Amino acid sequence: MGFIRANIIPLLEEHRDRPFSGRLLLLGQADVYFSQAQLIAMAHTARACLTRDVPIVPSHAKVLADKGYISGEALFGQLGFSEISVLDVSSFEGATIQFDLNSPEIPLDLAERFDVIIDHGTLEHVFHLPNALRNLFRMVRLGGRVVHSAPSGNFFDHGFYMFQPTLFLDYYTTNRWEVNAIKVAQFTPNQETEPAFFADYEPRLFEAVSYGKMDNKLYTTVCIVAKTEQSTWDAIPTQGVYSSMSGWASPAAAPGPPAAKSLRGMLSRFVR
Repeated sequence: MGFIRANIIPLLEEHRDRPFSGRLLLLGQADVYFSQAQLIAMAHTARACLTRDVPIVPSHAKVLADKGYISGEALFGQLGFSEISVLDVSSFEGATIQFDLNSPEIPLDLAERFDVIIDHGTLEHVFHLPNALRNLFRMVRLGGRVVHSAPSGNFFDHGFYMFQPTLFLDYYTTNRWEVNAIKVAQFTPNQETEPAFFADYEPRLFEAVSYGKMDNKLYTTVCIVAKTEQSTWDAIPTQGVYSSMSGWASPAAAPGPPAAKSLRGMLSRFVR
């Protein structure tokens, strides 16, 4: 998926509220689909401050550099990171760390090494999801953050999976992570030139449109969580929409997140 309006705006808002710094791990090489001028405009929209005096290096991909788009190093250097690593199962796109997220164990030198891990469209290509989530838990430091940007609709055959926001909310809530933000973004295949819409996710928010009424747009979920002293990776969640129902869960079952009290509307912000 790379970095587009639909997932960079939530990152800029997170940086505004909880500024980034330290070591960043990207899951896959960072394809950035906007220019420096567009980044500045989006940062202004999000009221986020960018770090100055960062070299504005063109994209590693010629087709993107020819459009004037910036590199991942330029993007995340301006978001305050002092070290940027790229992890991939293959070295063909210049990954600095070659590792298969399907693996049940991580190399010792990756344990609690990173302040932030960003999954910008990788997890859907990893078959063994529990191993991948465990590996992210082990690689991020205590107090560090994990960011997911995952396809949620109209990405047919793009990967093994499409992820619903309830997966991230229920999994990270059950495993006692701090959930900073979960947003659903709607955009079009012409995402480089057309706007994106955003909604803050709440359980049952999309009930009115969940069966065949989501039109022909693309949807992605952006989830930002922080690892706490109580965080785990192996607690298996029950889907919150069911566990919140009276009489559904047994007394021993872990409670899911509460149902939303009100419908706030699907499209909360228009981004140019």
